[in-house]
Amino acid sequence: MSEEAATETETESASADGTMFEKSERPDWLLDKFNSAEDQAKGYSELYKSYSKKTDDLRKEIHAEAQNDYIQSLGIPDDIDGYEYPEGWDAPDEGVDQTLKQWAKDNNVGADAFKSLISDVYSKTQANFEEEKGKLGENADSRINAVNKWITKNIDENHYDTIRKVMSDASGVEFFETMIKNTASAGFAPDDVGSTPTSQPLTRDSIRREQADPRFGDDMDYTNMVRQKWQQFARQEELKSKR
Repeated sequence: MSEEAATETETESASADGTMFEKSERPDWLLDKFNSAEDQAKGYSELYKSYSKKTDDLRKEIHAEAQNDYIQSLGIPDDIDGYEYPEGWDAPDEGVDQTLKQWAKDNNVGADAFKSLISDVYSKTQANFEEEKGKLGENADSRINAVNKWITKNIDENHYDTIRKVMSDASGVEFFETMIKNTASAGFAPDDVGSTPTSQPLTRDSIRREQADPRFGDDMDYTNMVRQKWQQFARQEELKSKR
């Protein structure tokens, strides 16, 4: 090899676009570990990707930790079974129960906040037993007991859940009282005080004697029975007038 060829080989270096740099012409910005601008650009690109991946992973990790700390600070249970009702409260039907708890979980409601929600909001949709009982008057207990006895005797247990909902307020009790009177006077269902019509026609005097009994007005069962007989007597007289 000639001296001129050796010198040319030693002084040449590849450029980014494939041209050759003489060593004396190598750019200052080209690091020694790279042979060309293309190699250096590729190296920077790989470095940036690696850095970006680590940054994204770190960001996700920090976000997860922050979210976990936030959830713990709110007292959010790990699952819906961690939600409990306030003391003295009975859980509603399973469907309502699960819906309430799942909503609380999905909306990051804490266990204590859930109890407060039930007490302050959901409770307003429920009937106040003492208030409803007051609407039935001084003989409320007697009226409720009379209805309960009739239901136990005449309604199948399969319908008890529905009846319990109807009987949750005063209007429900009054509804059953009306039904008891009407069915008894029509002879469809017996009550507990023997007001089902018999084959003997009723008379005004016999009913008046029963109404004069001290139990009338004090004993709700007895009072209802006498009132039902007056209703039966009125229908009886009406039928007679049409004959």
